[in-house]
Amino acid sequence: MLFKSQISRKTLLCLSALFCLLYFLVALAWAVPFISKKTELNLGREADKEVIQQFGIYQDKALQLYINDIGQNLVAKLVNKEFSKFHFKLVDSSAINAFALPGGYVYVTRGLLSVLNNEAELASVIGHEIGHVTLHHGAKLMIRSIGAQILSVGGALATKNAGEWMAVSSAIFQQINLGYGREAELESDAQGMMNAASAGYQPTSMAGFLRNLRKQEIMSGQAYHSFQASHPETKERIIKADLMASSLSHRYSKLQSKQGNFLSHLQGLVYGGREDSKDKRRYKPQYLEIYTVQEGDTLENIALRELGDKRYALDIAVLNGRKESVAIRPGELLKLVKNGVYEGTRTVHSAHKLPDS
Repeated sequence: MLFKSQISRKTLLCLSALFCLLYFLVALAWAVPFISKKTELNLGREADKEVIQQFGIYQDKALQLYINDIGQNLVAKLVNKEFSKFHFKLVDSSAINAFALPGGYVYVTRGLLSVLNNEAELASVIGHEIGHVTLHHGAKLMIRSIGAQILSVGGALATKNAGEWMAVSSAIFQQINLGYGREAELESDAQGMMNAASAGYQPTSMAGFLRNLRKQEIMSGQAYHSFQASHPETKERIIKADLMASSLSHRYSKLQSKQGNFLSHLQGLVYGGREDSKDKRRYKPQYLEIYTVQEGDTLENIALRELGDKRYALDIAVLNGRKESVAIRPGELLKLVKNGVYEGTRTVHSAHKLPDS
């Protein structure tokens, strides 16, 4: 009986030790990147060249500066930036996407920009991607999925080994497109909302953004990176965003959406079209026009007068993140998709105060 008891204790101790070791290894993989910040910076710097080659920079200096200003303002509010310098770029892709590379490289597509409806939503998205950078989600995920390969990345970059770098680079983009997993996305949602709120933006915009993306995906079939409307985790993200928004709204005052300022920057933005440099399909040119609602306007008569068919009223409602049944008010700004190439001025003028509250 004593012998059996001793075996049982030894077995239990071995199992406990094994469990602790496994727990330690898993926790370590999430908590500490096995690559240096210098290597992360090199990874981001090299992969940035490929991003630019694949998508191209959207040729609008004012919009580029606008995106960068918002990003730099958010970084300035962080207690721990992790990296001394961040880069924010608007890329020329119709895909609804935003993503980040290790080392402080953050990208927003013009496709995503076209479905956002205020600056607070944009700030939440950029804040979310900043969270992926500062929390080292990209590096951690690559370590788990291609551990041995990533450990040699320093040598691949130093020696310019094209074969090794191509393999690592391919893995980076694959992981970006798949997302970082439930916990990492929720963590970055929270980080983005807190960061945006500390910069003066309404935290409710994140939940609104996620809800609108569900509608966009259902209607267009185009999904945001790491976000699937049909996936159970999507509902969880929206619920958690709502709860956090309620908490943050009580902690901060004078929070704004800055809708008017945001929409005025979208005047003439190219809409639709190619997703990347490999997309050789032919598209008819389209752009966004920012329309100021007049007295007596309805979505139906705007659709008929501006787009030639009142049935486009639903499209206008979805694009602007609103219900078709909700009345519009004079002075409001709406995004409309027009055919052709934009040739007007970039500034939106309104007789009413732009709704920035």
